[in-house]
Amino acid sequence: MEPQMTSSLDDALLDVRRAYRLLADYQQRLFELLGYIRERLGANAYYQEHVFKRPGDAAGLESDEFSGWRYLPCYDLSLLWLKHAGQDAPWDNHRKGDQMFGAWIRSDTGFDKYSKTFSQESVEKTHSELVLSVVVCDTPAKAPYNWYSKVWCGIPYPADGTVGTASEVPGYRCYVKAIPLAALADQSSVNDMIDSWLSAASKALGLQIGPES
Repeated sequence: MEPQMTSSLDDALLDVRRAYRLLADYQQRLFELLGYIRERLGANAYYQEHVFKRPGDAAGLESDEFSGWRYLPCYDLSLLWLKHAGQDAPWDNHRKGDQMFGAWIRSDTGFDKYSKTFSQESVEKTHSELVLSVVVCDTPAKAPYNWYSKVWCGIPYPADGTVGTASEVPGYRCYVKAIPLAALADQSSVNDMIDSWLSAASKALGLQIGPES
């Protein structure tokens, strides 16, 4: 039995090595895609949020049920980008028409990042998607009013393809539309997606979203 067990472990470790290389390649391409989308939207990098935050050291990882997930930094990663009028400290000082974009890489639609649990669906029945959102400032709140802590954390996602608000965040509206990652196979499809998303967001919100035409 011992040789068979060793062989099984060797096979498992081979799969792990392959998975590491695959993930590294995937994440590299993912950041290239996100950087390109950010540039097309005319926005600047602002903030990032991980569903499983990486700890500052390794203390206690042996008893943390999410230890394995904390070292998969792109899993359900959210990036925030700002488009503003060039004012000082735009993250705290908003002007009418300022926009904050959210790019959430929803790695597995069978995973709920809020409860940190998986559904009963098999992985073959779930998919990966880019949830692209924008929050617009219609009436600026009195500064300092932080985009992340006051707006992003206070306004929930509306239903896909719709505009939503929150009574806790007056003067700000959010639009969100998810795109299957499998539909972004080449630059042409990415460009078509961005154009379509910008058109739909601008129409829904009643103002120009993204770069000025």
